[in-house]
Amino acid sequence: MTSVADIVFYVFIFLALYVQVFFLVTYLEKRSFLKKKLQNPDYFPLITFIVPCYNEQDSVVSTVNSIKAIEYPKEAICIILVNDGSRDKTWEILQQYKNDSSILLLNKENGGKHSALNFALPYVKTDFVCSFDADTAIVPDALARAMMYFKNDPELDALGGAVLIEEPKTIIQKAQSIEYQMFSYSKKMLGLLGGVLVVPGAFSVFKKQALLDVGGYRHAHLLEDLELTYRMQVAGKKVSHSHDAFVYTKGPASLNALFKQRLRWSYGYINNTFDYKNAILNKKYGNFGMFTLPMTIIAYPAILQIFVLFWYNAIQLFNEKYIQYQALGAESLIPTFSLDFFFVDTTVSAFLTILLFGSIFLGIYLGKQISHIRRVSLRSIFWFVVVYSMMVPLWTLKALYNTIFGKTTSWGR
Repeated sequence: MTSVADIVFYVFIFLALYVQVFFLVTYLEKRSFLKKKLQNPDYFPLITFIVPCYNEQDSVVSTVNSIKAIEYPKEAICIILVNDGSRDKTWEILQQYKNDSSILLLNKENGGKHSALNFALPYVKTDFVCSFDADTAIVPDALARAMMYFKNDPELDALGGAVLIEEPKTIIQKAQSIEYQMFSYSKKMLGLLGGVLVVPGAFSVFKKQALLDVGGYRHAHLLEDLELTYRMQVAGKKVSHSHDAFVYTKGPASLNALFKQRLRWSYGYINNTFDYKNAILNKKYGNFGMFTLPMTIIAYPAILQIFVLFWYNAIQLFNEKYIQYQALGAESLIPTFSLDFFFVDTTVSAFLTILLFGSIFLGIYLGKQISHIRRVSLRSIFWFVVVYSMMVPLWTLKALYNTIFGKTTSWGR
């Protein structure tokens, strides 16, 4: 007899697979467009980069240098550097730009990233504004690529850029590099469907008037970029995603730093989605309400199930091998290969789990194709599976706990 737990498992796995198949069909329909290369960009409107800085003494100079080196008319770019009450030498380091006519320096008390962005908005004199993180480096042609989206679609109000991990060094960064690669795929598919979930704070381009129309940035449970995207979608603004305008970020280097960052992301997602619960399955908001929000809500328990099953099966296999070793000795652990399907697990749950894992790896591969990544390390994929299978349940459950019991969640880096 099928238990309630089995029914829940099958429902979530089916829905998760449905989303993956839907993404794949979308990709196949648009693959000629996705492979098309940008030819001679010719749209260079004035644009202002807003770069909030909090304790960025080690990265802000390289970030500014990357912006100043982009393939875009220099006279069309303004940069506003906002020191958000840094406790290190960020403000002192920024003084080297005080005589640069293309850069405006602003200093304020610490109030969070959203407050730094809002603090700079009244100083923006251009029709376009770019939100940009102070630990990020932009690819030289990324802005030109991004602006062509606005030329080709005059109704576009906001565009999220593609974010990848730059030269991952630690195991944690290598795991993130695979995740960000997969994000390139899933975010672009949502963009093609008109259901963008988030325009990333690391690199987003807006029409200034559209940003002002919705009231700028909010605290938003420490996830201002997600909430702003929700608000723009609900307000009827047109939001898209660029798969070919890249920036590189370093990503947390340690497990503790990754946990803190993803705890904030999970906490912000849960609470902002609750704030916009009226948009869920609301036809008024198109694919954002009818597909994106339900899909992400389904994704959380589905991912938890996948990773819990992964470790349950791994521990069970280890236990079986240990008992086998005790009973028969080390020789029994030497693998033997047989084509006898009698010994293959043919249960529906095993088949669906394998199929879902396969869809995840397919998403990684297609993300590689979209992002034009030449080589992907198999070790990075291994670390992605190990790290995220261990940590996703932990930061998700912690975020739920903090939400239910009103516990505070810090920024975390």
